[in-house]
Amino acid sequence: MVARGVRVDPLIEDFCIHLESEVRSSPHTVRAYRNDINDLAVFLRENYPNIGLLEVCTQDLYQFLHGLYKLDNASISRKISALKTFYRYLERENKVSPNPAGMLELPKQEKKLPSFMNIDDVLKLVQGRVDPDDYFTTRNSVILRLFYATGMRISEMEGLDTHDLDLNACLVRVFGKGRKERVIPFGRSSLPYIQTYLEARRRYLAEKDVQTNALLLNTRVNRLGVRSIRQVVTDEVEKLSVTYHVSPHTLRHTFATHLLESGADIRAIQELLGHASLSTTQKYTHLDADYLMRVYDACHPRS
Repeated sequence: MVARGVRVDPLIEDFCIHLESEVRSSPHTVRAYRNDINDLAVFLRENYPNIGLLEVCTQDLYQFLHGLYKLDNASISRKISALKTFYRYLERENKVSPNPAGMLELPKQEKKLPSFMNIDDVLKLVQGRVDPDDYFTTRNSVILRLFYATGMRISEMEGLDTHDLDLNACLVRVFGKGRKERVIPFGRSSLPYIQTYLEARRRYLAEKDVQTNALLLNTRVNRLGVRSIRQVVTDEVEKLSVTYHVSPHTLRHTFATHLLESGADIRAIQELLGHASLSTTQKYTHLDADYLMRVYDACHPRS
């Protein structure tokens, strides 16, 4: 999808093909980076018509970023990351030298601890009704249960196919960032829910006379998209009347936090979440200092 309906420079399209085929970035990342770089191209055409993407200097990029002052730091950081990635690609292709984005600095981010649901609320959320004759209610219940049972990302949920489920071993295969494959257990308590859902899905497809491998389906019998999955979570959370914000990512954080609190090894949590770096997972160790202190007191020889 092209930002503002403006034609996209061939350089940007080549860059996006590079992201898709070589970097194996997610469709969301490719779409966001395409729009970010196209915003720069629009800025240049409107303000510096004699300067193209290959002719910009660092100061031009700072002028572009200065016009984004109304955005929050996270949005600006993504724009800068897009610029850096784009111009590193052009530098490797010997199309720019020196790299005009090489000196750009990311704004400081406020460190926020990830939010998570308490155990009572999340158990209420995932105990939804399943009925092989009620496809959509059953689908929504399984979405919530899979999020909490596996900690998968919303993009990973979107990409699930039926053959990614191993019902005998209670495992699900997902493809994370960079299309990296990992296998996650979903627990035997979730198995009856998933089996009932698959029966509801079979009946739904037979009724619509459609065949597809996509695990989660919408009203048009197409693959359920990220936006719709997020809306399912929002709608189901509203029924609980919880007083705090809950998103699919909240359920991912909840999965990790409850594993940590139950004594799971942090490296095992790293593998389950698909984090490339342990430092990304270590943020969960700050969530419950009281719990960690109790573990320390109980286990450390010199406590």
